[in-house]
Amino acid sequence: MNLISVENISKSYGIKTLFKDICFGIEEGQKIALIGVNGCGKSSLLKILANSRDDNSNIVKRKSLRVSFLEQSLKFNKNDSIIQHILKADTELVSTIREYKECCAENETHTKHFSELSHNMEQLNAWEYESRISSILTQLKIHNLNQKMKTLSGGMLKKVAMAQVLLEESDILILDEPTNHLDINTIQWLEKQLVKSKKTIIMVTHDRYFLDKICNTIFEIDQANLIQYKGNYSYYLEKKAEQSEIDDRREGKIQGLMRLELQWMRKQPQARATKQKARQQQFYRILNRDKPETENDMSIGVAGRRLGKNILNLKKISKQYGENILINSFSYSFSKQNKIGIIGTNGSGKTTLLKIITEQIEADSGTVERGINTHFGYFDQNSSFEDQDQTILNYIKETGQYITLHDGSNLSASQLLERFLFPKSSFNTKISDLSGGEKRRLDLIHILLQNPNFLIFDEPTNDFDIKTLAVLENFLMLFSGCLLVASHDRFFMDRVCDSLFILNEHGGIDLYHGNYTDYLDYQNEKKELELKLKPNSQNQNKTTSKTIKAKTKLSYKEQQEYKKIEDDIEKLETKSKKYETVFSTESYASDKYQEAIKTQQEIQDTLTQKWERWEYLSQFDT
Repeated sequence: MNLISVENISKSYGIKTLFKDICFGIEEGQKIALIGVNGCGKSSLLKILANSRDDNSNIVKRKSLRVSFLEQSLKFNKNDSIIQHILKADTELVSTIREYKECCAENETHTKHFSELSHNMEQLNAWEYESRISSILTQLKIHNLNQKMKTLSGGMLKKVAMAQVLLEESDILILDEPTNHLDINTIQWLEKQLVKSKKTIIMVTHDRYFLDKICNTIFEIDQANLIQYKGNYSYYLEKKAEQSEIDDRREGKIQGLMRLELQWMRKQPQARATKQKARQQQFYRILNRDKPETENDMSIGVAGRRLGKNILNLKKISKQYGENILINSFSYSFSKQNKIGIIGTNGSGKTTLLKIITEQIEADSGTVERGINTHFGYFDQNSSFEDQDQTILNYIKETGQYITLHDGSNLSASQLLERFLFPKSSFNTKISDLSGGEKRRLDLIHILLQNPNFLIFDEPTNDFDIKTLAVLENFLMLFSGCLLVASHDRFFMDRVCDSLFILNEHGGIDLYHGNYTDYLDYQNEKKELELKLKPNSQNQNKTTSKTIKAKTKLSYKEQQEYKKIEDDIEKLETKSKKYETVFSTESYASDKYQEAIKTQQEIQDTLTQKWERWEYLSQFDT
């Protein structure tokens, strides 16, 4: 059943056209991801769909259609409590629950009005709805429902907004960046809720694992057009790759034809017969044709400053606020090409750790020793520009004229802007006219042009579109310096990090060798093992104890294997990195590229086996 039909809608800001005369329909049960670069109009389109009136002839909605809209920025009365905010919906059901709670709070449980409300609660099946409210809030770990909205953190505000949207009696959920500011546990919980939901969904998100698992349709805004793909994100990537190959072949044929036509035009024949005039017209048609947009070169490996022997040493640093211990006596010495992700729940101390390292705040105890040649590039959660009337190009040129790549060649400031998806036509745009995501992208280029050799990122993915993330990921994979990044984006962390700092609730920080998905798999396997080992009876407990005691020490052969396995892992990782240059220099269709993919997969499979074996051997005495 068709819920919304859209015919020829357009949106512009000043001279910039976001989308023009786009048409599409939204069917019942569809789960749609809306993708495109920052500033292409994704959020604008969501707002049009959420707020369009019934008298808008270009948008036809099914009668009595109910829409819930989660905006990026939550609007709320700062003096409302959590429960007051959640019960803001203007429906008979929610109004009845709201009045009922107010009567209970004012001890008016013996009045005639309270009896009427109780009856209405029964008639509207409001008790079940109230139970749903309690269940969802508990799962989101929202316990104090009387807490004022103004006292909540960004992550908690997002949870409250999400709870409100999920609880509303609606047919369509419109979600603008639903995973921003949520920790991984909440993201996974939300993922499960949306997968099993029967509601129609249209969302904007940069979290590729999230949208791939949930969405069955992709809408892409590209060059003011809307293109539809019937499938998930993986399917979309396949179709884009196929289309790119077709465009390349077509463009190659056109280029060949143009060369022939150009030779003919240069001869400038004396006779101007009808046939010859037709050839001239054909030439100009080809010359002025709409050319397919070519993807920017995604490999931007930077040579960077050389790191010294001593890079960064953290020695027994601790930090707490009141009774809340965030970091408890943590020590770590960074080595060259460390690429480490930081994960933990909201409020666990990720940003605090980064600010201690960059000396924005002081640790309560311990020392931070930065090497003399270590130059930080810190991309935090906020971007600020002193002069918003500056143009994009002038702002960047003030920072630096060029950046040196890993192959020794130079990339100018304007070329770097193009690599990070700023077309030449935008170079004279004022900073004040940029979208939030475009400003963040500009701030990132500003930091990279300073040529740091130790990059630090605090939630870098929140304001970036998928294309920008792909460029950034490829940049970081080729980056020769150190990287420390705090993020909840599993896809991003999987691509750029090879180790993790795990922050726990007691202030401890554990080091895990592997990426985000490896860690989550490890945690799941650990839980399954704990369940298997959990004794069902006293006899089973004794049996388990005997089994555990049966092996406490490695055999001589296993000890030799354990001594050698770390060297094997290091050699495999070094070998794996060599193939990154193949991916950046060869085309997808080349034999070298395909052979590199095959070999790289074999290396990764061997590495996985080696790490699993290392984890097993390391738990015994040598």
